[in-house]
Amino acid sequence: MKICLVVNPNAGTSGFKKQLRVAQDYLLQQGAELKRVDTRAKDDARRLAREAADDGFEVVVAVGGDGTLNEVCNGLVNTGAVLGVLPAGTGNVFAADVGIPIWSPLAPDAVLKAADVIVRGRRRTIDLGRAQLEDGATRHFLMWCGIGLDAAITQSKESATAPRSLGYATWVVSGVMVAADFMGVRATITTDEREIKERLIMAVVSNGQLYGRVWRLAPEAKMDDGMLDVAVMAGRGLPSTVRHLLGMTFRKHIKDPDFQLYRTRRLTLSAKEPLPVHVDAESFGCTPVEIEVIPNALTVIVPPDAPSRLFQNQT
Repeated sequence: MKICLVVNPNAGTSGFKKQLRVAQDYLLQQGAELKRVDTRAKDDARRLAREAADDGFEVVVAVGGDGTLNEVCNGLVNTGAVLGVLPAGTGNVFAADVGIPIWSPLAPDAVLKAADVIVRGRRRTIDLGRAQLEDGATRHFLMWCGIGLDAAITQSKESATAPRSLGYATWVVSGVMVAADFMGVRATITTDEREIKERLIMAVVSNGQLYGRVWRLAPEAKMDDGMLDVAVMAGRGLPSTVRHLLGMTFRKHIKDPDFQLYRTRRLTLSAKEPLPVHVDAESFGCTPVEIEVIPNALTVIVPPDAPSRLFQNQT
């Protein structure tokens, strides 16, 4: 098996990087033909993944966080190469959703176990989402596309003034700062079956169930059903934001009248004022945006015991 590791060298601690070397040795011991390429700039992972697929690598492994994973996915679309994951970022939401082991000081052998998933795991063909902006720019997403508050938080985290060195706490600090001033915007969302007009705090278009490692935002979402699950959170200002946050935390959000969940193959979202957009926690642009599902777009390697609730096809 020809395997290319696309590595974000800025992701992961020194402990992770030490275990990555162990994992590389393990893959070689299993008979893999192994190549490692490191990213140097934004969008490098997409380019390197596409080059690896064009060079005949059967499996291309994203070694990094959700942003690196998103870039690799975009590079592999329509290539036939299979995606593997060695999670090394802050969120690692896809890995958490499907059960790929995630390194931590309390789980030092997780990288080796994740490498074993690449060797012995199950291959599943899944859908991707695709977002397109008014200027024609497009981006695929593996887990979600967010519009509104969470995309504004993403922008804040990525800005020059965001406290980059705090790890996961960066999201918390950025979230508090942005949410305090985010009032919501009048928006129109058009799905396959309806038009929704709300004062929007946030909309999240999901391909998977998990959101931010903490919340199972779309509990019925399937990664291979040809549909996207759209969570619409309406309201005004910080009180509404706090209510939605508490609802998601205690799994009461489905019962909130200002929270609605829809299923669709395609949607458009426009707003009275431009709202920021992100894909897989990477800033992408601003509304208006058109989003659609791309069925059977990518084959991924997941653990043999990945939760069956994530997939419609059980064969």
